[in-house]
Amino acid sequence: MTGPHGPSRPGPSGRPGLLAQHLVVHLYAPADGPSAPAAHRALQAIWHGCRVLFGMTGPIPRTGLPPFPPERLDAPAAPGTETPLAAQERPGTDLQAILRRHHDVLDLSVCLASDADGRGGAEPGERWRSPNRAWSALTDPHAPHLLGQARLYVARVASAEEVRSVADPLYERLRRLLPAEAVPADPWRRRGSGHRGDLALWETGDDSDTRTLRRFLVAVAPDADAAASAWLWSGGGTALPPFARYLLQAAKLRYQLRVWERDNHTRELRAALESLGTQLRRLGADGPATADLLRLRRLDSVLFLNDLRALRRTVDIAAENLTRSVDLGELLRPGTAFADDAALARSFGERLDDDLAYLGLAVDGATELTAAHPAAAAPQASAPAAAPQVAAPEPQSADAAEAPELNPDHARNVFVVHGRDLPARDALFAFLRALGLRPLEWEDLVALTGRTSPFLGEVLARAMPYTRAVVVLLTPEDVVRLHPDLHEPHGREREAVWGLQARPNVLLELGMALVTHPDRTLLLLAGDQRPPSDLGGRNFVRMSGEPGFRTKVASRLRLAGCPVDTTGQDWLTAGDFGSLDAYDRRPPGSDDPPVTPGPPPGTAREADGKHGEAGGSTGKHGPVVPEAGAGVSSDHERLTP
Repeated sequence: MTGPHGPSRPGPSGRPGLLAQHLVVHLYAPADGPSAPAAHRALQAIWHGCRVLFGMTGPIPRTGLPPFPPERLDAPAAPGTETPLAAQERPGTDLQAILRRHHDVLDLSVCLASDADGRGGAEPGERWRSPNRAWSALTDPHAPHLLGQARLYVARVASAEEVRSVADPLYERLRRLLPAEAVPADPWRRRGSGHRGDLALWETGDDSDTRTLRRFLVAVAPDADAAASAWLWSGGGTALPPFARYLLQAAKLRYQLRVWERDNHTRELRAALESLGTQLRRLGADGPATADLLRLRRLDSVLFLNDLRALRRTVDIAAENLTRSVDLGELLRPGTAFADDAALARSFGERLDDDLAYLGLAVDGATELTAAHPAAAAPQASAPAAAPQVAAPEPQSADAAEAPELNPDHARNVFVVHGRDLPARDALFAFLRALGLRPLEWEDLVALTGRTSPFLGEVLARAMPYTRAVVVLLTPEDVVRLHPDLHEPHGREREAVWGLQARPNVLLELGMALVTHPDRTLLLLAGDQRPPSDLGGRNFVRMSGEPGFRTKVASRLRLAGCPVDTTGQDWLTAGDFGSLDAYDRRPPGSDDPPVTPGPPPGTAREADGKHGEAGGSTGKHGPVVPEAGAGVSSDHERLTP
């Protein structure tokens, strides 16, 4: 193949008709959002591993790029932009790696030319299997941080006619040289695609819709090395080649599908709305508590609908970008990998449309029912006070009949629960004040009791009813793990290793807030940490320096009834959320990048075929039953045990 530094030097094939073999890999990882720091560290570790395992110790001279990736990622790139970040090679060979940033995705492309390591006489099968084993050993530990990965097993062959005709016998001969895990159980289940007569391509290995690792067998015509390289690897420059760009968009699409299948709450929310609605119709005027509970579930459903709409838009963009990445005309033969991607995008969008429609109808029904039932009485404010501050009342006995009074504009009061991470606390307070709200801390609420040493329950019972919303800031501060004696043989492994968690006082106050303000408590999660258990899939927002985080928080507080003021521009910059140490904090002694917690059980978030029933779906892989999980988008999730 042709790399950035020039054409490759093919060695002896060891088998008639096989001229050269390469393994080309494209890794995709998030460049923005809460998962980006861990993904960046994972790619740095892989980059260093390329130097150690494959001898890529020198820069690629013609690129002008440094041989090391940047220590930190810059601010989010503009849509559609692409920036090469680093390039390295094993001098005098075709072993090369290049790191790029394509808008919100990092792409690490690596070319492992089997004949460049002095083993030109190796068996043809080992020329793919040996680098594949080394690459798996290097990258498998970092797979949780990736959006997706593609491995291309490229062979330049002597028969141009077999390549042009995408001949089955050619595929069968090359298939036998693949690593065992790349050989499909049914070798004929997917047809091949041809590209301009220069190459033939088959996808092998796993064919599930949610696959993160894709494997392709590519046969290149004897005189098409340069053309194939420009499409698969590089045309001599640093730009992402067309096929790699296509695979990037496909990886984003399948990532969104994994998130949706993991975290889809549609059925759960619909069932709750319908059940509560049935109870309320039966109880009539005697069901104010049921009406309030229905309002809460309706609010949860409205928030989830917003997430589904955002996801639907993301899927539309990814599907459109798939068609723009390469000319799909001759590639979209029925049964090919490209046809499978197109069908997946179409059916995924249809399933999201069904969820939006059915949940929207349930929300409309809940709205009509609750409108006929007045809300339970809320605490009444006293007469207006002169100063816009929280006023401490005169001391009174613990059994006083009435709670102390708060300023009449208590709708602006937001109780903030936080730990010892003061930079995160300061950023949040500055942001809330820029929204026109009044953030209160624990001591502010203690002052309302008029007692020097009130009990925790007393503070919450007397003071918290006069705050409109509660914001709980969960930052990774305590180093914790389950005692080895209590770890079950089949329990989650991450419970037995050291991890990070919020301070105990934060978790305690969070629990009390959920008792008093279940529908008006907003959880903010910063960095990699173990979320507390037994919260039943409660909604939370991941903190980040992106504008979307500020918009989400403002929207949630507005839904909670706070008079949020987003006029002007100050609220878009107040508080530094972009450089918090919490994003990079790890347990002491941890040398590996932090692992973003996966979705433990107990929480809530094809290609051809429509839904078999209302709110469910049946595609080519059978019915999809959404599991409880952790949110629909990467920065707005569900808290899981």
